[in-house]
Amino acid sequence: MTHTCPTDYTFLIQHTPRPPEIPAFCQPGFFFNEYTHLRQQRNGQFYLISAVNLFTQEADARCAFFIHSTDAISPAAAPFGSIELSETLPNTVLSTFVAVLITTAHKLGSTRIRLVTYPRCYAPQQTNRLLSVLAEHKFVIVESNPSSFLSITDKSFEIKLAPAARRRLRKCREAGFTFAHQQTPNVVDVVKFIRRTRQQQGYPLPLEPEQLIDLLQSFPEKFSVFTVINGTSLAAVMITVRVRHDLLYAFLPASDPAYHAFSPMIFLIDGLYSHCQQQGIQLLDLGVSLDASRQPKPSLLRFKRNLGAQESPKYTVERRIGRDDLPCLQHTPSKNG
Repeated sequence: MTHTCPTDYTFLIQHTPRPPEIPAFCQPGFFFNEYTHLRQQRNGQFYLISAVNLFTQEADARCAFFIHSTDAISPAAAPFGSIELSETLPNTVLSTFVAVLITTAHKLGSTRIRLVTYPRCYAPQQTNRLLSVLAEHKFVIVESNPSSFLSITDKSFEIKLAPAARRRLRKCREAGFTFAHQQTPNVVDVVKFIRRTRQQQGYPLPLEPEQLIDLLQSFPEKFSVFTVINGTSLAAVMITVRVRHDLLYAFLPASDPAYHAFSPMIFLIDGLYSHCQQQGIQLLDLGVSLDASRQPKPSLLRFKRNLGAQESPKYTVERRIGRDDLPCLQHTPSKNG
C-alpha cells in the first residue's frame, strides 16, 4: 500500500518484503534495521514503512515493526529499532510518516505502539526532531536510560581513565594479560563462558544460547569476539556489533569473577579502543547500566564513567491507539500492500 503526501514523497507499506522489493535507504543505516537482522527477530514476520523520495527513489525514513498480540513493537529482538531518518527529511514528511505508522498499526489490530530509540549520540539532530514529532502525535516517554559511550579520538585510551582505573589497567599489563580479536572464535565455548560468568553475577542471558550462537555464525562480518587471556585461562570476553561503519556496540561483556582484583574488562576495552582507532570507528557504545531486573545500576554507571565514558539518553516511547484519535490520511492501493 502507498499513501500520498503533499510533498515529493510517497509512503510504502510492506509486509515481510523480499530484499529486491525494499527501497534502498538514503544513507548508511543501522544494522538492526536492515533486512538480514529483521528476518531473524522473533518469527521474521515484520512490517516495513518507508518514506520514499520520488526523485531519488530511495527511502529517507524507515521503520520496521512487529505485531505481538495487540502491540506494534519496534524492535522485536534487538537493542533498538524505531524510526530512522535522514537529516534532510522535512518535518512535514516526518509527521505524515508517524501518522501512517499509527493508522497502519491500528488497521492491523494493534492498540499500542512501542518504539525503542537508538541512543541520542548516534544521531542527535534526528533524535531531537523525532521525539518532538512523536510528542505531537501523543507518544509519551515510558523509559529513559543513559547509554554510555566513548568518543574515539587519536589520543590514547589511558589518558581518559580515572586514577583507580589506570592502576587496574597497568596491573593487567604487568601480569602479562593479552588482548585478542578472535577472527575464528569457537562460538560455543564463547557462549558457554559468557553464560557461566553472567550467571555467577546474577545476570541471565537476554537471549537463548542457541540464538546467540546463530547470530555469531550468521553475521561474522557484524558480530566480533574480543578476549583477554592470562596464560591459557580466559579472563574476559566481549561481543561487539558493527552497527554502522562508524559505530560499534559492546554487547554482553563478561569476565571471570576470579580476576576481579585485576578488572580485565578495563584491559579489554583498552584493546577495543585501539581496534576502533584502527578501523575508523568514531563511537564505541558501552550500553545502558542496568541490573538483572533492568533497574538502574549506579555502580556499573560509575565504572563506565571511570573509563572516561559520556552518557546519552536512550528512550522507549509508547502511544495508545484509539479509534477516535486516528490521523486522517488519504491513500491509494498498491501491489506492494
